[in-house]
Amino acid sequence: MFVRDIRVTVLGNTGVGKTTLINRMKGTDVKKIVSKKTLEINVEEKKIKLKSSEDYPWYSPEAHRKYRIIAIDNPGDYKLRRKWREAMRKYKTDGMLFLLDPDQSVEVQRVAMEDSYNYFLDSLDLRPEKADRKATFTKYIFHFVVNKVDLFLPPTSEKPFTMSPAIKERAVDFLANFAPTMDEFKITFPQSKFGISYLSTLHSPYKSLDKLFEILKVYLYQT
Repeated sequence: MFVRDIRVTVLGNTGVGKTTLINRMKGTDVKKIVSKKTLEINVEEKKIKLKSSEDYPWYSPEAHRKYRIIAIDNPGDYKLRRKWREAMRKYKTDGMLFLLDPDQSVEVQRVAMEDSYNYFLDSLDLRPEKADRKATFTKYIFHFVVNKVDLFLPPTSEKPFTMSPAIKERAVDFLANFAPTMDEFKITFPQSKFGISYLSTLHSPYKSLDKLFEILKVYLYQT
């Protein structure tokens, strides 16, 4: 069966959960991993059969198709963010997953999002006018993830958890802090696809993580 690729650059400030997301995607038990800061670009991949395949009849190729998730993990420290441009230029991904942490400074994370915007343009062409032209006519994926939504839960709540309307409302309010920068993405990349997810890379059930990649699949292949 032909395998389709979903290639994404995973970005965000230090400690927002980029590596945790990738480790869970791989099936790693993240509770047994000692947390440490990512200092280099790491390329991780895994073939997975997305949950949405169950929605297709047995004779459909999509019912059996596997997808190869290729995730480019990047350091979040502001001193190392020039590596973001390097990763984008070298690996030619379909776009980015940008993670946000409601427990971190909004201003610091807004700067990180602005850096991702500038470095993505730089990866297209170091000449601003050329980069802007390419951004106008090329389709990418920009998916913004509010991570660690379990922080909105009462301390006694059980995990894994189910997303409630109250949690989502608080996550939506938090994401609103970044609306101006997200709008800049939409203006500069008018042909691109934009999406939003709210989850916990540490505590959300695996089907929630699968759903994230199912969204990216639809963006890329419209199936």
